[in-house]
Amino acid sequence: MLNAAGPSGRVSRSSFIAEARAICGEAFVQEGAAIEPRFLQPARYAAGQAAALVRPGSRDEAARVIALAAAAGLRVVLQGAHTGLVRAGTPDDAQGEVLLSTERLREVFELDLLDRTLRVSAGFRLSEINERLAPHGLWFPVDLSADPSIGGMVAHNTGGTRMLRYGDVRANTLALEVVLAEPAGQVLRLGQGLQKDNSALALGQLFIGSSGSLGLVSEVTIKLAPLPRQRAVTLVAPAALEHVFPLYADVMQRWGGLVSAFEGISRAALEAGLHGQDVARWFDGQLPDYAMLIELSSELPGDQLDLGGLLQGWLEAEFESGRVRDAVLDADEAIWGLRHRISEGLRAQGKVIGLDLSLPRRHFMAFRERGAAWLAQRFPQLRLADFGHLGDGGMHFNMVWPASAGAWTGEQELTLREGLYALVAELGGSISAEHGVGPQLQAAYRAHWAMVEPGVLAWAMAVQKLWDPHARMGKVDWGG
Repeated sequence: MLNAAGPSGRVSRSSFIAEARAICGEAFVQEGAAIEPRFLQPARYAAGQAAALVRPGSRDEAARVIALAAAAGLRVVLQGAHTGLVRAGTPDDAQGEVLLSTERLREVFELDLLDRTLRVSAGFRLSEINERLAPHGLWFPVDLSADPSIGGMVAHNTGGTRMLRYGDVRANTLALEVVLAEPAGQVLRLGQGLQKDNSALALGQLFIGSSGSLGLVSEVTIKLAPLPRQRAVTLVAPAALEHVFPLYADVMQRWGGLVSAFEGISRAALEAGLHGQDVARWFDGQLPDYAMLIELSSELPGDQLDLGGLLQGWLEAEFESGRVRDAVLDADEAIWGLRHRISEGLRAQGKVIGLDLSLPRRHFMAFRERGAAWLAQRFPQLRLADFGHLGDGGMHFNMVWPASAGAWTGEQELTLREGLYALVAELGGSISAEHGVGPQLQAAYRAHWAMVEPGVLAWAMAVQKLWDPHARMGKVDWGG
């Protein structure tokens, strides 16, 4: 592990608290047991702890706090909206870690309508960004069910449900402003917000997806997209699993850039999404073993391009071909509502163990089959309910451990992850498609790359030591 001690410590902890309050204001620094629980409770895991919570109100305040923490020998854990699923924003050291929340970093919101770009501070949430952009007919199209901060989205390189058309955060980021760990508190601007710029090394790319381990992203310049004027959604039951990817290939060949989502949902996930709903409304109550959520969207109005008509005509032809057994149309909001309720429905069934995976399309179904067989042999009590972004290879391989099966232990989870991640590596996949790498995946990250390409660990460690030689920042050790 990295040496987390840092410098010898010229500032005591009590002095750090006092000086941080002088910088940020008394109300925005909380100590130890007085920290509000919402900052310490992650989405899926046990609550953390920290020496202090600091909420700076500006980039300059944040820079001063980071420098002050370095002088006190304290590690800084960065946190946006705390919607992440890998504990990278949750501290766990009540003596040596300071939690820095970016929720008050809201100085900049500069919209360039001609370039269709937005320069925005890290603390703005996705929902507010899109609310402000909507009157201009624009949005930031990295779309997901949670409501993260834009700084957190950059730190974890968020993908989302419409990545198939618009790409992830990395593909939509033009510039960053960062506060460095070394020299502690130095502010560096990376990029000029241009669509085309090969004038320097793309250092900003290192911070995207770094899980807050290289420095604080205080500001970002992002590309914007026109709001679609229409969408058409269908939930399709294929006649057999073997037809799923041929149907996907056909849809992409026909409509290409009009396809904004192509999701896959297992029967168990459908049942979870319909928890408390009228199942009879869907496929006459006979849920398929697997379903595909397909969305077309366009900036053209319906009188110029009828997306619903395109989907209906295609489905009629596929009914005749025998590749499609049933489908739901003209229920766009209900279909997406079902999709977004899956996680909540699974939590109602027991403890959720979620794996965020990415597979080559040619091995996607093979992993589902082999993974399910492995589970049935090793953990027959687990109920598999996989779903996710089939169109871009993403899979949420989620499982539920029912309360009736007793306590789920750390040893069981280690065995589970080791077995399934070994299969992911064998099939050329990724153990983290979009959730990022945090403490929850630290051991799996090291094991994966030690097996796939050990040189990655050495080079990642070298990069981390360059930006943060004293290990003052974040919860991820990229060397393993």
